[in-house]
Amino acid sequence: MPVRNNYYIDLKKMDYNRCLELQYDLVNLRGENKIPDTIVFVEHNNVYTIGRKADPKNYKNINVIKTDRGGDVTYHGEGQLVAYFIFDVNIDGKREIRKFLEKIENSYIDMLKNNGYQAMLDEEPGIWIKTVNGKRKVASVGLAVKDHISYHGVAMNISEQSIYGFRMINPCGMNSEVMSYINMEREKAIDQLLKHFTTYFGKFERIELSDILS
Repeated sequence: MPVRNNYYIDLKKMDYNRCLELQYDLVNLRGENKIPDTIVFVEHNNVYTIGRKADPKNYKNINVIKTDRGGDVTYHGEGQLVAYFIFDVNIDGKREIRKFLEKIENSYIDMLKNNGYQAMLDEEPGIWIKTVNGKRKVASVGLAVKDHISYHGVAMNISEQSIYGFRMINPCGMNSEVMSYINMEREKAIDQLLKHFTTYFGKFERIELSDILS
């Protein structure tokens, strides 16, 4: 039997709650093996979300959406490229979440390095780059796993506009000044990421949401 390609979907812009429900639908489809591993690219309207370990001190007087991902409070908005990973994290019948996360992190680091950024991991979660002002965080990472299917993912700041909303919170418990961005057009960012995702996960082909949910 030939190996099928992975999928990716570009939703352009979608409300966060609507997209969260969509993730649950895709998780069920992946768990039933009706779709292969799938990445969803999207931009959200301005919104604050919190993960399972959120500390209320980090988002005072802010309306938030509670989610089941890992991590604390974060911001999503314009100028940010979000990628949700609907993947089977089992290897030989065993959940390998750490290995899966490392592949995602390495994909982002390789992509950024390939585009001239000094990218790295740090003691705090996320993807960081070196700047004239020291290390700055350009991508936030928060995953969840249902049975052996992952969802949620990575939000990368690809324009200056994306960082304004972080000033209202302590993102992931840190001072908002740690947040920064890269300058990259959205389509280029997707294209570049897919090249590096392919290195770690295999080939991807674009598919429309209607083709999956019809």
